Amino acid sequence: MAIITSRTDENGRISIAYDRCNSCGLCVKVCKDFSLIMDDHLPVVGTQPLFGCMACGQCMAVCPTGAITVSGREMSPADKIDLTDMKDKPSYSQLKNLMVGRRSIRDFKDREIDDDLIDKIIEVAVSAPMGLPPSDVHLVVIKGKGKVREFSFDVLNYFDKIRYLFSPPMIGLWRLTGKESYKLIKSFAQPLLKFFAESKNKQENYLLYDAPLAMYFTSSPYSDPADPYIPATYAMLAAESLGLGSCMIGSIHPMIRYGAKDLKKKWNLPLKAPSGIVVIFGFPKYKYTSGIRRTFAEVAFIPN
Repeated sequence: MAIITSRTDENGRISIAYDRCNSCGLCVKVCKDFSLIMDDHLPVVGTQPLFGCMACGQCMAVCPTGAITVSGREMSPADKIDLTDMKDKPSYSQLKNLMVGRRSIRDFKDREIDDDLIDKIIEVAVSAPMGLPPSDVHLVVIKGKGKVREFSFDVLNYFDKIRYLFSPPMIGLWRLTGKESYKLIKSFAQPLLKFFAESKNKQENYLLYDAPLAMYFTSSPYSDPADPYIPATYAMLAAESLGLGSCMIGSIHPMIRYGAKDLKKKWNLPLKAPSGIVVIFGFPKYKYTSGIRRTFAEVAFIPN
């Protein structure tokens, strides 16, 4: 039985080159599907897996002799990346400084982003973990200040069409969705849409801030709802390391999720995407000299 996603309905295929196998059993230990088992001191493909190989690549990545290969489910042996020469792994201090120094940037220099930087951002983003491989994340890259502005105003025009849903006569109905949702709608969504409408009429772009690059990460009905947000975060950190600023824009996807069919077709967005997030990128116009300490609502340690 294969786990079905929008990209595949097959199982992965595991091959073992026994002339290179040293019988260490690491591949069996990391396979949590029981697709691999030990039989007479040798790893073999099991006949009673939990789901069937989902091509996570764990066995191929851990094998010290290169005896394991996986193919199928959008994976091939060529996808294995040698880590032995990757000696410039960042320290905890370097990683923390990158993250603490990152700010949400909404003011950009009037400068476009070269293709090689965009490729580097995607190269890092696509390495993000996902609920079920292969990744079901759909990425739309909107390049150039003009195109980003065009997309922004297409979205703002759609917002105008649905503003009646947040009008005073309708706002009371939001109480039926729960107290918290109602308060968010009334204190955030309603005034935000009003502001967007007013600024759009002045040809001001306060949605995507005339950024030179936008990336729209969306999920599929088969994927984990968190799947788009993780590569989007990776993309932001990659951009920070390349001297770019970025900002997540969370107001778009919830508003167009159940509609905007023409908009989605024009911009190659999936018609059905349970979750999604837009990230804008550009060269920061201003330099920040301080980070800001953040806190969680709560950190609860469960006693031993």
